[in-house]
Amino acid sequence: MSTTPVELHQFLETLAKSANPGDRAPTVRDLMRRFGASQALVQHALGSLKNQGLIDSQVGRGTFFTSNGEPLRATVDAPSAATRSILLLRRSVSIARGRVVVDGLQRRFAAEGHRVLEVSYTDPEHARAVLRGMPRFDACVIQSSFETIPIETLAAVRQKTDVVAVDGLGLVGTNVDAVGMEWGEPLAAAVHGLVQQGHRSIAHATSTHQFLANALGLRRLEQLRGTYSDVDLQSIAVAKLPHEDFASALVALLQARRDSAGQLPFSALVAWGIEDGAGFRALLASLGLDVPNQLSVVLLGRADLANEHADFFDTVGCNAADQVEYLHQAIHARWADAARAYGVRFLPVALRPGQSTQAPASAAKRRARA
Repeated sequence: MSTTPVELHQFLETLAKSANPGDRAPTVRDLMRRFGASQALVQHALGSLKNQGLIDSQVGRGTFFTSNGEPLRATVDAPSAATRSILLLRRSVSIARGRVVVDGLQRRFAAEGHRVLEVSYTDPEHARAVLRGMPRFDACVIQSSFETIPIETLAAVRQKTDVVAVDGLGLVGTNVDAVGMEWGEPLAAAVHGLVQQGHRSIAHATSTHQFLANALGLRRLEQLRGTYSDVDLQSIAVAKLPHEDFASALVALLQARRDSAGQLPFSALVAWGIEDGAGFRALLASLGLDVPNQLSVVLLGRADLANEHADFFDTVGCNAADQVEYLHQAIHARWADAARAYGVRFLPVALRPGQSTQAPASAAKRRARA
């Protein structure tokens, strides 16, 4: 994975905003390895954060996050009485949200004195091969990044630990704990807001890939069609996942829906799966679509990730920081009571207002006549 200076800086800023003062920042070498970035690029990004007072370095100890420029705590949180081992198992795809969640978990568990090992895998067979050579762990967090987790892979994980938490809803109903987003509620909130602005033709764009969270969103879309019988709610099916050039595929589908005058058959778009908000805005502009003057856009995503909302898009969804917190709680709750019922914990809905929506021209004209 390669990255740009802006993307790396946004990633580090997101980490800084969610970190506790005294949490250790990633090392230069670690960031170079994770993001395919040069040493100069990484050092420049860290230097920028230091100038903002978000990080500080201590000789012999390393680099640590501060709290909005406040002085560092003398030490990190005291280690717990029992040191445990945690495996963070993630698919090696370039999804910023996944990286932020894994780094957040690393900081939380390490601050408690636990040993944390992160392992990336390219496919399920690779995951099983890696797991075969590993010792047992006290817990494992699996991050699938929307890809299927085969039963064989889950069985291999269970041979290494009795405590498993899944980042996402891919294994709901099994003897693991799952934390994830049900996208129906954010979709309903986005549609309601657009209807209140006066939009009467709204498109919902999402992936064709089958996974529970997305299926729940599509089910809610059908319910919304009954709720808003006077609104044309359209569907746009994108045969990609967020790390598979989803935004470009969506923009190509938008281009295909334009009429001879270049007009779209809807005045607003609710889009799931956008990783790079600034890039998506640029792609829309390349089609001559001025957001929000010609098209209002709401993103279904992470309200606390700058790479998604780009300080511009109205965003409804969840916070990556909540994902870290809920996964951390799930592991500790299982350690405290191994017999407790397995289940899913849905993330709370988060909203970040932006500048990407406004009343359509037709609604504005109606109000002017009134």
